[in-house]
Amino acid sequence: MSDVAAIPGPARDVRESMLVLPTWLQPVLTWVTGKPTVTENSWRLRPVDHLLASIAPLLFGVAVGWAAVLAGGWWLLVLPVSWLSSVHGMRKLGSVILHQCTHATYSRRKWVNRLLGGAIAAGLGVQEYEDYSREHVSDHHSLSHMTMADPTARFIVETMRCEPLMSGRQMWLAMFRTMLSPAFQVRQMFWRLSTHRTAVRAALLMLTLAAEIALFAGVGSWWIALLVWVIPLTVLYNWAAVLRVSCRHLFPAAGHPLEGRAAIALGTHGIFLGEAVPDPALRGMRRARGWASWWLRMLFVHLFNRLFVLVGDGPCHDYHHRFPRSAQWVNYPFARRDDIAAGHPMWLAYTEVWGLRAAIDEVFSSLRQADPAIYRREPVVVRLPSRPPPHLTD
Repeated sequence: MSDVAAIPGPARDVRESMLVLPTWLQPVLTWVTGKPTVTENSWRLRPVDHLLASIAPLLFGVAVGWAAVLAGGWWLLVLPVSWLSSVHGMRKLGSVILHQCTHATYSRRKWVNRLLGGAIAAGLGVQEYEDYSREHVSDHHSLSHMTMADPTARFIVETMRCEPLMSGRQMWLAMFRTMLSPAFQVRQMFWRLSTHRTAVRAALLMLTLAAEIALFAGVGSWWIALLVWVIPLTVLYNWAAVLRVSCRHLFPAAGHPLEGRAAIALGTHGIFLGEAVPDPALRGMRRARGWASWWLRMLFVHLFNRLFVLVGDGPCHDYHHRFPRSAQWVNYPFARRDDIAAGHPMWLAYTEVWGLRAAIDEVFSSLRQADPAIYRREPVVVRLPSRPPPHLTD
């Protein structure tokens, strides 16, 4: 068995094909794709580096958006850049830093993880830290993984209304209907805020919201608040989360139950962003068109998906599920590569897919092969009262 199974398999190694580009560009390509070359030197990052790399784009996005709204006119066309940068920072804070805090891998000190995780949850108005920690460990990193007790599976089946007997096209339409549904957006935001139930957490949330309101009231413009902060934090944040959930994990096939390491290894692909460079044999205008198309897709498709959906260690989420307490999450692409080079001891081979669309197709394809008796929407009347409504979670 090969060390890496490509799903679907490219004709040639995508990342290695990019070695024809300048050496100085290789670290950038490693970050964009999420995959290093075989011989590339590892990063030497620290948790605080990832924290700063989350805060910086958020501040940049807010500053650019603020300036664009104040300037008005044609400057408003800059808002999408502001939104993309802000959502990238917000999503990295939520799905990387907060996530690692729940695994006690951001810091060795428990109080640091709780303090930082709680502050992020309150600042972004996402699921309360302690609530998320309990759910994430008991329902996601457990025997319940990708069962109907797992929030990821429940969201796809119950909220997106995707079921095994549907076609891939129907599932894509269901995903987009969910993203564009005002009712979904309202329910999701209400649920996010409602998880801050304890007196201390609720007080922290209220204090954070009051500070944000005071800040925007001080500048006398609610348009700035709406366009620069509220839209990225609500609608766009939720859109990014829906796309991430839709590509994160595979459903088990009907009649083929998996347990233990096999279930973990086969339930998550590495998801890398990019495509092989044009064939070196091309000449003339065909070569020029090939390279122009490659650069356009890398910049406006794959880079966008990296910033908006697969932030931080998202491309190597398969490594995280094999080693959820690993301190090497800070250098995630190299940790995954080195585990493959070492023969991934006691684990099945890693699998990978290139491109966000292909990754979502893989998840929907796996759901079509899942047991329709298990993965179906429950009538509201039979839902367990102790079970929260289906919701987005990292």
